[in-house]
Amino acid sequence: MHLRKLLKAVLSFFSAAVIAVCLSAGVSAYAGNEMYKMYGFSKNEISLAKLIRSTLENFVEEEVDISKYNVSYEEFEDIFAAVILNEPKLHYVDCTQVSLSYKTTDHIQKFKPVYHCSFFELDERNAKVEKFSKSVMSGIKSSWCDEEKILYVHDKLAAHITYYEGKDVIYGRNIYDAFAESSSVCVGYALGFQYFMDKLGIPCVNVTSPDHIWNMVCVDGQWYHVDITWDDSAEITKNTVFHNVLLQSEESMIEFDSKHDRADNSAAADDSFYENAFWTESSSVISYLNGYWYYTNREGLNRYSFETGESRLLYSIDTVWKAGDDKGWTIPFSCTAVYGKSVYFNSTDTIYRYDTSKNKIYKVYSPKLTGDDQIFELYVSGNKLIFGTGSGKEPVRTKRAIRLKAS
Repeated sequence: MHLRKLLKAVLSFFSAAVIAVCLSAGVSAYAGNEMYKMYGFSKNEISLAKLIRSTLENFVEEEVDISKYNVSYEEFEDIFAAVILNEPKLHYVDCTQVSLSYKTTDHIQKFKPVYHCSFFELDERNAKVEKFSKSVMSGIKSSWCDEEKILYVHDKLAAHITYYEGKDVIYGRNIYDAFAESSSVCVGYALGFQYFMDKLGIPCVNVTSPDHIWNMVCVDGQWYHVDITWDDSAEITKNTVFHNVLLQSEESMIEFDSKHDRADNSAAADDSFYENAFWTESSSVISYLNGYWYYTNREGLNRYSFETGESRLLYSIDTVWKAGDDKGWTIPFSCTAVYGKSVYFNSTDTIYRYDTSKNKIYKVYSPKLTGDDQIFELYVSGNKLIFGTGSGKEPVRTKRAIRLKAS
C-alpha cells in the first residue's frame, strides 16, 4: 500500500469544520523535500506542507489562507498528518483538532491550528521535554555503535513511560506526555523513539497497522523493527522491560505477534542477524558500565561486550519468582542498576553488588519478607537504591530504599 493510501486508512475525521486525526502512521523526519516525496506529494503539496510546518513552528493562532493550493479535504488530511508525524518537536500541537473553512465543498480555504498550551506556556513545556532529553542523551557514549545507542534508548523509554489506559483520546499522543508526564499510548512511544534516533543520526521510520504504530531503524544498511510499546511491561513492574521486538526481522516480529502482519512497512526487514541477540534473553533494563552491558536472564547476572561479541555469566541465580496459586513466572524479575563502579542486581530475596574493579560479588541486603513476598523491582535514584517487594499477584506493593556509598 502506498504511504498516501496508508494515511487515508488510519486517519479519522468526524465533522466538516473540525478534524479528529488519529496519529498512527508516518515516516521519519528526513531533511528537505525528500521527507514529503516519500508520501508521493506533488510540488504543490510539498509547498503546503512547508507552510503548515512553518505555521505550527511559529505558533500561529490565526486562520491561515491556503486557498491558492486548491487542496481537497482528503489532501489536506494527508499533508497535515505527514507534518505532525514527522516533527516530534511539535508536541504542543493538538493532533486531534484543526479547524477548517471551505472555499467550495471540495476545497479548503483556511485552516486554524489548535494547541495544547498558550504561547506563554510553551517555554515551560519545551523545558520539560528538554530536561528528559538531556537526561537520556547524557548517558550515551560517542564511542557506542548504533546497536548500543538503540538498545539504550529503547530501555530508557520503556522504563520511563507507562502505557496510558485512560479514555481521553487527546492525551498521550506526543513526546511531551511521554517525556514529561511519563504516560503515553503507542504514538508517544514511537515519536519519542524517532525523536532520539533523529538526534543520533540513525535512520528511523514509523510503521503502522490499523490500530498500532511502532518504528523501524536502519543499521548497517539493513532495516529492523523496534516496538517499545510491546516491550514495555509497566503493568508488572516499572523496570520490567522486554526485548521481543528490538531489531527484529518482519518474520520474527510477526511470529511473536501476528497483529503486526497487517502493517504497511516502509522498508523490507528480512535480515535476522539480531534474532538471537543477548538482549532477547533479558526481561529488565540492561545497564552499561565501562565497556560492558550487564543483564539478567534465567541463569543469573551476565555481561556482554559489543566489541568482542562475547557473553559471560557472572553469577548464577537459581530461583523462580512465584506467580501465586503454586505457579511460577516464566521470566525472571532480577533487575540491574549501576552506581559508581558497581552493578546491583537481585534474586527473589536478596540484593547483590558486583564490584567491577575487584571482579567480586557481595551480598548487600536481604529484606525481611512475609508470606509470598519477593523482590520484583530494583533501580538507582540519586544515591539511593530503590527496590520493590510484593507477591505474585501484587508485584510491587511496597517500595524501600538503601543509601549507597560511592564504590
